[in-house]
Amino acid sequence: MSPLLSTLFLSTVFSGTVVVLLSSHWFFIWVGLEINTLAFLPLMAKPSQPRSTEATTKYFLIQATASAFILLASLIQAHTTGSWATTETMTPLAEILFIFAIMVKMAVAPCHWWLPDVLQGVSLTTGLLMSTWQKLAPITILLTLNPTTPTMAFLLMGSLSVFVGGCGGLNQTQTRKLLAFSSISHMGWVLVIFPFWPQLTIFYLLIYFIITSSFMIMLQKNSSLSLQDLTKLINSNPWLAVALLIIMLSLGGLPPLTGFLAKWLVLQQLMFSNTFIITSVLLFSTLLSLFFYLRMAYMATLTLSPQHTLSILSWRTTTLSVKNNITLAVLLMSSTMGLIMAPTITPLIF
Repeated sequence: MSPLLSTLFLSTVFSGTVVVLLSSHWFFIWVGLEINTLAFLPLMAKPSQPRSTEATTKYFLIQATASAFILLASLIQAHTTGSWATTETMTPLAEILFIFAIMVKMAVAPCHWWLPDVLQGVSLTTGLLMSTWQKLAPITILLTLNPTTPTMAFLLMGSLSVFVGGCGGLNQTQTRKLLAFSSISHMGWVLVIFPFWPQLTIFYLLIYFIITSSFMIMLQKNSSLSLQDLTKLINSNPWLAVALLIIMLSLGGLPPLTGFLAKWLVLQQLMFSNTFIITSVLLFSTLLSLFFYLRMAYMATLTLSPQHTLSILSWRTTTLSVKNNITLAVLLMSSTMGLIMAPTITPLIF
């Protein structure tokens, strides 16, 4: 695909999300979702391989189904209240349909089954967009909805997502599938805290975007599509292997890194709300996720691929792009030093 077409499709994807962010009319929210989805499909099919075509078809069918439920819920809401405004009180049936469609779009358990196969069939760049930017529109609709659904429903769906994400990544060897289950797990954390503190939902999502972006950029720089590819990282880019280790620990939520800050705030709020059982499930499921994060870090830093002792290491001769290095450096600083900057950041957000 030519750079001009790629720029055009990317701009359209961003424009569709902006339409959803700025709209107060349910029909235009649906239009923004459709614009976003239709512009994203050519980016997914860009490698022109059978696997990418299959992933694009699955993504189209899932997103079209979820958008159809959103349109149906909007029609029911407009028919009942006589208005398309998002400020109107939500009817029970429309609210259930909206929440179901959002869960499908966000790949939250038990509607998560499509994400690993779809993410495995696309490139790392497209997977980065799918794991970060494509989550903004559903989260915006959920915040606009302000649902009156019992809090326990969100707690159960969120804790199930964290558990499924932790269990699903245990026996995976492909980095993109590991990222898919990581996304499912983190979306569970986002959903659990939503009924208690919507501002923290946005903050957690922002931290997840930063850490995931830095991780996927590092994988793309090294073209690491499997755990076996990570064993070559310590030879080709030693500094990248060390950075990957730190990012994995941050994504797993270990102190004193940025990922710990988000999980700490969520667990603190859940303890204040007396949801001890849900908190225990989240902690146990996080240990499962931490296991495969540590496995990836071990493969990248403590495993050496077979090599000849007289071979010339590529990291001594390869010149990396300065622009990409600056972007990665900013993301790495944000992914690792968030806890140190917490006294400055949290008052600005909350």
